[in-house]
Amino acid sequence: MSDLVLYDVVIIGGGLVGSSTALELSRRGLKTLVLEQFQPAGERGSSHGDGRMIRYDYGEAIYVEMVRQAFEAWDDLAARSGTRLLAPTGSCNFGTDGSPQLAAIEENFKCVGIPFERLSASRLNKKIPQFHLENGSAAVFQADAGVLFAGTAVNTLWNQAILAGATCVRGERVDEIEHDGTYIHAHSASGQIWIGQTLVIAAGGWAGHWADRLKLQIPLTTTQEELAYFPPKDGLDHSVGVMPNCIDYHTAHPFYCLPQVDVPGVKAGWHHTGQIIDPDDPRPIDESNLEAIKDFIRRRCPHLIPEPFKTTKCLYTNSPDYHFVIDKHPDFDCIIIATGFSGHGFKFGPVIAKMLAAMVLDETPPVPLDLFSVNRFQKIDNLV
Repeated sequence: MSDLVLYDVVIIGGGLVGSSTALELSRRGLKTLVLEQFQPAGERGSSHGDGRMIRYDYGEAIYVEMVRQAFEAWDDLAARSGTRLLAPTGSCNFGTDGSPQLAAIEENFKCVGIPFERLSASRLNKKIPQFHLENGSAAVFQADAGVLFAGTAVNTLWNQAILAGATCVRGERVDEIEHDGTYIHAHSASGQIWIGQTLVIAAGGWAGHWADRLKLQIPLTTTQEELAYFPPKDGLDHSVGVMPNCIDYHTAHPFYCLPQVDVPGVKAGWHHTGQIIDPDDPRPIDESNLEAIKDFIRRRCPHLIPEPFKTTKCLYTNSPDYHFVIDKHPDFDCIIIATGFSGHGFKFGPVIAKMLAAMVLDETPPVPLDLFSVNRFQKIDNLV
């Protein structure tokens, strides 16, 4: 055995959730190990890039509460690390005048006391000229939303976890897990073995592989989502802090865009339309998907050139209902899985870490966990 240290917790995956959890557990005094097969914030995963939305505009109250806690946690991390991690920029949701998605967001805002403004198409076009809506459409604008600096945030979490005492290992892919009745043994492809009392699986697009091997019948799909960056065509400012985020519900699957952060253009994508893939077999860019994103930019962003200068990919790990899976294995309390973040989990990273820490330590979690149960899908077979 190459490492005889007994860890309190071994975490598979060093992206947003794995790094956040390592930091939280290490601050709580647990001897924690993170095993990341690539690099933190690497382009093969789900946590890379220059920006991710942080927004209150959900139809479910639990997510609004989690966003409140997330803002506090990100601000705390920024203060502790001395790193700027977030910029306020506001958020717009677009839809038809009678859009059920806009109605649900407005109702939830009213219920939980989040201020917002409903804008007609003409008012939106004057107030926020980076966008254009046709007559018969409307917008719900919420001023407190922002953009998280994604790659910076993940690398900050990773580095802060190390400073807090975590052992963070990159370039080690775990191929096998054994449970000897007392401890977890994690075997890597390089032949190394690590042992721990508790295992947390935060493996992003690879979580489905582990769920299958652990007889957790979670119906996950990994999709390769495509993103494109579009340059301004005139002098109108599209930078973060000036241009809001947007989510557009005019189509069955919403389009979205974020203002310019590090890359000199607006990032846009078409939510939940990527190809289902094996994460070990990435695919080329889907040109038909890219054409749809370009058409969205032509319709909605009149001051952008509708031809991207950069394209990239991002993995989503999707549950059927797009709610997260954060739960213990029903037969093994020492195995915890965090997955199914379905393209909207980044903003919640530090809150998810507190939820996972509560599971490890048998404490009351910061929010109820019922929505995120494994058992909401179907009965689980026993691990053999």
